[in-house]
Amino acid sequence: MKILFHICCSNCALYPVKLLRAEGHDFTGIWYNPNIQPVDEYRLRLASLKKLSDEWHIDIFYDEQYRPEEFLKSVNGFSQPAPERCKFCYTLRLEKAAAKARDEGFEAFSTTLLISPYQDFEQITVTGKKLANKYNLHFYMKDFRPYFRDAMSFAKELGLYRQKYCGCLFSKLERENAVKSEEILKARKKNTLPSNHQT
Repeated sequence: MKILFHICCSNCALYPVKLLRAEGHDFTGIWYNPNIQPVDEYRLRLASLKKLSDEWHIDIFYDEQYRPEEFLKSVNGFSQPAPERCKFCYTLRLEKAAAKARDEGFEAFSTTLLISPYQDFEQITVTGKKLANKYNLHFYMKDFRPYFRDAMSFAKELGLYRQKYCGCLFSKLERENAVKSEEILKARKKNTLPSNHQT
């Protein structure tokens, strides 16, 4: 099958690429991720994917211009909570992949987001199927999540950049707050926090 694969980052691409090749598919990647913020993070992830694509000979369509306003517009700025915000983000990126797949003569499209246990697998699948109907394509749906931990270990071996949050500034803040809360809880258990510590 001729598949256009949306790629969110180099790490998440590793096992989908390996499995697609093992299954004999003709696939090409597409980089379109206006959700990734700030610009330094965007450049790190893009450079890491280019490193992987060079070493593994992966053909990729790159939409490299940094345009976070496209993401912010799609999620109505700061007004959407995480589940709804993520839903809009999935649609934004997958629709770009679906439209490109149709225009370039692909039979199907998919996304490396399907490997992450931190993403909403069901929502991604629902979004992909809706867009497949809209663009008269097949949505290649495979549960790559069992390979996630191995993929992260493999990424470390290959020297790929490994990010610590999903992509947008909202997820970055959520991650930082979660880490801070965990550190506070650990400190409380060890009774190492001063009595006047404010949380």
